[in-house]
Amino acid sequence: MSGRLNWVRSHGRCSLNVAALSRAAARTLASLGILFLICLTQRTQAQQRREREPNSVYGERRVKLASQVDAPIVLWGFTGREEISEAYVFAQEENFYYLTGHNEEGAGLILFPSLQSSQGTMAIAPWDGPREILFLPPKDPGKEKWNGVRMSPSDPDIEARTGFASVKPFAEMRATVEKLATLYSSFYTILPYEKELGGYPHEKAVVDWLQLAAPQFKLKDIRAQIAALRQIKSPGELAFLKRAIDLSVDSHLEAMKMMRPSLYEYQVAAKMVEVHAMGGSEAEGYAPIVGAGPNSTALHYDKLSRKIEDGDIVVLDVGSQYSGYSADITRTLPANGKFTPRQREIYDIVLGAQNAALAAIKPDAHFSCKDKKDGLANIARDYINSHGKDRQGKPLGQYFIHGLGHHIGLNVHDPGEYCAPLQPGMVITIEPGIYIPEENLGVRIEDDILITESGYQLLSERLPRDPDEIEKIMAAATKQRAGAEKSLTRENLPPTDTNEESSAIQSLIAKYAKSVSDADTVLAAQIWSDSPDVSFINPLGHQHGWEEIKHNVYERMMRDAFSERKLSVRDVTIHVDANAGWAEFFWHFDAKLRSNGSPVTTDGRETQIYWKDNSRGWVLVHVHYSEMPKPAER
Repeated sequence: MSGRLNWVRSHGRCSLNVAALSRAAARTLASLGILFLICLTQRTQAQQRREREPNSVYGERRVKLASQVDAPIVLWGFTGREEISEAYVFAQEENFYYLTGHNEEGAGLILFPSLQSSQGTMAIAPWDGPREILFLPPKDPGKEKWNGVRMSPSDPDIEARTGFASVKPFAEMRATVEKLATLYSSFYTILPYEKELGGYPHEKAVVDWLQLAAPQFKLKDIRAQIAALRQIKSPGELAFLKRAIDLSVDSHLEAMKMMRPSLYEYQVAAKMVEVHAMGGSEAEGYAPIVGAGPNSTALHYDKLSRKIEDGDIVVLDVGSQYSGYSADITRTLPANGKFTPRQREIYDIVLGAQNAALAAIKPDAHFSCKDKKDGLANIARDYINSHGKDRQGKPLGQYFIHGLGHHIGLNVHDPGEYCAPLQPGMVITIEPGIYIPEENLGVRIEDDILITESGYQLLSERLPRDPDEIEKIMAAATKQRAGAEKSLTRENLPPTDTNEESSAIQSLIAKYAKSVSDADTVLAAQIWSDSPDVSFINPLGHQHGWEEIKHNVYERMMRDAFSERKLSVRDVTIHVDANAGWAEFFWHFDAKLRSNGSPVTTDGRETQIYWKDNSRGWVLVHVHYSEMPKPAER
């Protein structure tokens, strides 16, 4: 992921933006399942990270940090939200988590300077209490009924669980700070990042709180000292990063296999997110970037709205998160499985630049510093400038518009000094790119690299970079897909049943069309199976059965978003086998947007799966939309 832009994870519930429907009304119905799947993935992320390091590791970090300061360090974790009636995703402030391993809201931390400095001299210690204190919210049985059990200072085993010898109620933190104000003249904290738009609100809130508690204090910034520690990854951090990288490789391989013209960018992104979630990822490292055609030239393109066309080049910058640690991988694919000569030329140049930078990696090499001629960034840029031209015959270096890479870790753009020499234990990305807007041609190749004593380890090596290998994977997937589609052509299907069961399903389809046209949830309830196995578009898209279909499909979309609805079906093919059945048909949908009265007209092909319930008869258990076939395919 190029640049320094981070994805802010939502602390709220994901919901569909009905107002946005006017921008893409023609594909709204066909995309519902993908959108719901992404929302569900965000809403059900676990509050705790999958794994954490031993308490001793976090303790060692605190000891190292305390040896570098001459005054107390005061930090806050994120505070979370007050509401208890709605689930939300909580993610801890990264520096706080790095030092404590504590991933619950409303915590505070005070570290005291080491009695022995990093230079070995003994320091005067005006504070004779514990050298580190973790402050936690009190027990809240009412909130725990909604959100589950949380740690509290009153827990009998709290010291062993947290790794702190002193754990106190958060309400005592201010009194402790006020007492320290009589013993010290300064505090360390994370000062707000000063920028035109006001910096980060969390850090500003902590500073405001400290200035109220101890207005005479001088505040010092501790970010540089923490960043220096975070640059070198522990064995546990490397294990978490490798897991995130492996999941990301899996999702990119799936994207290579599914990529083809007629898909939408959001469909590719949704599949990759699904692979991450099914593999144990608790979140995405950043918002998925899937940019086709002209969108391939936008570094952090995030609309995901384009229909991928034959001849497009597609940039996929997608990385999972595991236990809080984020991977960052980018591949560039030909939409139809075959690079054009120009696409291949630019791809080969970018790959050559990446290989040139990789070959120069070693401890003490300079990473992304423009002032270092032999630095990795300049090596990659020189390669691009000396290979290939634009349409005006000028070197291509002007189209390499971002840095060569960045550190990764608890943040996809982890803190790091870009002009400092590389050291063993650092994990960085190498991601050269060329973006030529006038040719609708953008190419970026990004991999995750561990700096070692002898050079480097390519952590994402399992994901092919060679264009021939990429084309080979895509060709094999296209062949397999064609074989599967051929086996399902109408010529190979069993003859359509015309018995009583088939007629019952035909009636069910008619009721389904009426329930959509009328937004009739009573009629719909008679059709849909009332069980957790009910699915819409994707079996993983809904885990609340009929209630979720009722709320999101019939009420939110059909009733609230559209007026004058009419769903009609034609060319119905039905097959029944014992207590199971399926039907395929074509539908046409007309409506008007309630927001502005704009007409909505869309066509699609649909497959429905049914189950014959002993008491209710035939019920609908699964719906799947697909692209409208071309006339010759019907």
